[in-house]
Amino acid sequence: MPRLAPLFLLLLLLAPAAQAQAVHRCVDPQGRSVFSDQPCASQQARPREAPKPPAASAQGFASGTGTTAPGCARTPEALLEGVRGALEARDVNRLATHYHWAGTGARAGRYLMDELEAIAARPLATAELAWDTPPDEAAAGAPPAPPSRLRIEQFGASGAAGAVRTEFMLRRHAGCWWIEL
Repeated sequence: MPRLAPLFLLLLLLAPAAQAQAVHRCVDPQGRSVFSDQPCASQQARPREAPKPPAASAQGFASGTGTTAPGCARTPEALLEGVRGALEARDVNRLATHYHWAGTGARAGRYLMDELEAIAARPLATAELAWDTPPDEAAAGAPPAPPSRLRIEQFGASGAAGAVRTEFMLRRHAGCWWIEL
């Protein structure tokens, strides 16, 4: 053990020098990222912009990819806000967090992710909850039925004319609300 002490001391002395070296994140004139130990100006490059901070969700939670609330959508309205936020950000991964994946196999999962990606790529026009029987037409004294669908209207992708409508079915599972195609 005493023979290891000088080696340990040497490593302790070298550690601050290793930490002092900075990595400069730059963008060259062609727009490529450059990482170097030299300042950007010495490489005819400019400093790279800092990443934007994550956006907060309707519930006030933030993550590195945007908004994800811990847990699940406890109400259809919370699900609507989560899906709307994902579509406004055009973030397929956020949209996928609201999908009911239970029982989905690998092949179906790949197909569904392709479908969700196409949906997330289009600009959002509206998103709303829809009922099979509108709440105002429910039987007198009966509690209103929960919504059965989440309807989204989107503009055509890449400047295509017309609107695209997608209706997700709503599913309640394990105390949470989810979307399904």
